[in-house]
This record gives sequence, structure tokens and C-alpha cells, in this order.
Amino acid sequence: MPAHTAIEWGVIFAAAFGSGFLVRTFGMGVGIALTPLLTLAFSARFSLGLIAFTSFLASLGMARDMWGRWHARTTLLVFPGAVAGILGGTWLVARLPESQLRAVIGVLCLLFALHRIYAELARSSPDPPRIPLWLGALAGGLSGLSSALANSGAVVLSLFLHSQRLSKTTLVATLWALYFFVNPIKLLAYWQAGVIGAGTLWAGAAGLPFIWLGLRTGAWTHNRLPLRAFNLIILAIALAGSICLLATR
Repeated sequence: MPAHTAIEWGVIFAAAFGSGFLVRTFGMGVGIALTPLLTLAFSARFSLGLIAFTSFLASLGMARDMWGRWHARTTLLVFPGAVAGILGGTWLVARLPESQLRAVIGVLCLLFALHRIYAELARSSPDPPRIPLWLGALAGGLSGLSSALANSGAVVLSLFLHSQRLSKTTLVATLWALYFFVNPIKLLAYWQAGVIGAGTLWAGAAGLPFIWLGLRTGAWTHNRLPLRAFNLIILAIALAGSICLLATR
């Protein structure tokens, strides 16, 4: 087991709980909330790796609800670009100095949080223009790049999927499916590039009970929460975490 202080283990377990809870309640944009907060306490690479690992473990708990509901053609079109984006993003993560990587995480999560806040506050908005499906590879590439750099790929991909006029259930399942299949590649790329190591995996595995507890708590509270207010609270936390990260890097 890696050597961490009691406070650091508390932060790790809180992140594990948050991964499970937010996957069930906030969707696949977990990274924009948790990654900047964790990076305030740990190195950027450890934070990226831990959230990537715990989010993947949490997504396993959603398999029963999501399996087979995704849009297969869209998933297949986006997948190659997402893999390429993750490999390119991992190359950058492995080479950027710590201060620059923290800045990248802070800026990306700040921008995505602001976008999500705008979307939540807009009472009504016209449907986005339909993006040609063949551009799915490009959307996947941008999503994979954002995923590797800041665990925020789902936010990018959701913009493309929303333009395809998918039903809410199909859209969420397609997001889940893409990253369910891509995240093992991301974790392997992180491992090969030295972004994560045995200590990260041990920390994530130690958080498994808290991931399960987060999933169960999220499932119980999901239909009991005022969704819009809850989303805005989480996004405000993400915004504050990103600003603090940029201010202290």
C-alpha cells in the first residue's frame, strides 16, 4: 500500500465516494468536478490517474442499466478518434511540467463548468445544428484529448451527441458505452507513459467500498433531488475548484 497520511487517505476515499455518487446523479461529467479538487491536494498526474481509475470502476456499476441501450453506429464512428485523442493527450500529460499540467486541468474544467452552468441556467435553447455524423471521428478525437488532459471528455462528446437528436436515454448510454470501452485503453496508456503506477491503482482499489457506497447513495437520492439545483451546486463546486487550482498553481 502506498504511504499516505490519514488526511490524504480521507481525500482519496472522498474522491472514490464522489466518483460513484456523481456517476449515478450527475452523469459522465464527473471529472470536471473531482479532478481540480483532487489536484489541490495531490500531484496533477496522480489526480488524473486516480479519477480515471475510480470513474472506470464506478462505470462498471452502471453496466446493468446501460448495456445495449447505446447508439451502435455513433459509438463505432466516435471510438477510433477517441482512442487517438487519448493517446495524444497522454503523450502531453507525460511531458508537460507539473505547473503547466495543473493550468491545463484548471482551464479546461473551468471552461466546461461555465458551459454547463450556462446550459443549466438557460430556460430554453434551440436545438443545436445537426453535425454530420461523419464528423464523429473528430468529435471523438477532441473528446479523447479532453479526457486524457482533464478527465472531461464526456462534456465534449455530449455536445456532438446532442446534435444527433438522440433520446436522453440513448445519449447517456452512448456516452457511457464509449468511455466504458475506451477507459481501459486510457488506463493502459497512462500506465505505459508513467502517469499512473502501482500506488495509484492501490489507492483506487482501496476506495472500492466507497465507490460502491457512492453508487448506492446516488441511486437512492437520484429521484429525490431537485435535479437543476443539484447540478448547479456541483458545477459551482467545480468552478470554485478550477479557480482555486489556477490561483495556487
